[in-house]
Amino acid sequence: MRGSRTENLTVSRAVGANVAALRKARGLSQRALAKQTEQAGKLVGFSTICRMEKAAAHGASPVAIYVDDVVSLAATLGVTVQQLITAPKCDACMDSPPPGFACRTCGAEA
Repeated sequence: MRGSRTENLTVSRAVGANVAALRKARGLSQRALAKQTEQAGKLVGFSTICRMEKAAAHGASPVAIYVDDVVSLAATLGVTVQQLITAPKCDACMDSPPPGFACRTCGAEA
């Protein structure tokens, strides 16, 4: 069933954006992250991670995300669930500029 409930899942977009930023900051590919979630006890598949990250883009269709997947990803990435579901303050750097750089939009430094 598609309707207004699924049209603007801002939390799922935040999760996708945060997963992508944290994964890249840790130098992991999507496949490597999926493998690490399996080793941590709850597999989040490669295709699921791809869909989450793709949905984070502006204009992309949002996706529903299982709570169990959020918990597994947070544990694997070493962050709290709250950190994973909270939208970043800066859309330019996702509150996480690359090491050695500062964000031109918000001024955050790595």
